[in-house]
Amino acid sequence: MARTYIRAVTPQSDHILRVEFFTGSVLLLDLSRRLDSLRLRPLRDPAVWAGAVTNGIYVRWKDTELSYDELLSMACEEPFS
Repeated sequence: MARTYIRAVTPQSDHILRVEFFTGSVLLLDLSRRLDSLRLRPLRDPAVWAGAVTNGIYVRWKDTELSYDELLSMACEEPFS
């Protein structure tokens, strides 16, 4: 059986993605600065953004997906306020 890491995802305003992990930890990931990339550009569409789902390993929006590892990597790159 494959391990799952992500319990739930909630797309929030200003392209903040709330990711809840099975450990109970929560990540608020700001994707707004990444939406100029070709890969993530579809997430600019509010209908696409609102459609985020997870299978426990990936977060998917129609044809766009981010893996658990990618989410953690992006979180490590964000500056702390």
